[in-house]
Amino acid sequence: MARSGDALSGFVDIGCVIRGELEFKNTFRLDGRVEGHIQSSSELLVGETGSVEGEIDVGRCVVGGEVRGTIRAAEQVVLHASAKVWAEIFTAALVMEEGAFLEGKVTMEKKPGLIAVDGTKAISS
Repeated sequence: MARSGDALSGFVDIGCVIRGELEFKNTFRLDGRVEGHIQSSSELLVGETGSVEGEIDVGRCVVGGEVRGTIRAAEQVVLHASAKVWAEIFTAALVMEEGAFLEGKVTMEKKPGLIAVDGTKAISS
């Protein structure tokens, strides 16, 4: 679910596939598949049926489905019990529920004060 006050900017449902780049401003929910690059300073929710193969650069990433590639989240990565992740993760905080699967490398560091090109809080570099 989106954090209180965050509007959902988009939704990709089961059976939909996006190949290429996905950018959004507010919280985005993914129950379909993305092959490529996802970028936002906000929150990405990968539902239990959702999958990503590629790079994720967001403010916060919540995973209940599958991710293969790289996750960069300025604030936090949350892996629910149903998550299956094969990725290199860069984040300030990692939360893993019992049952979540993670194979890869995790680098935890906070990079305060970075500003993105559009003037919003940076997502990573």
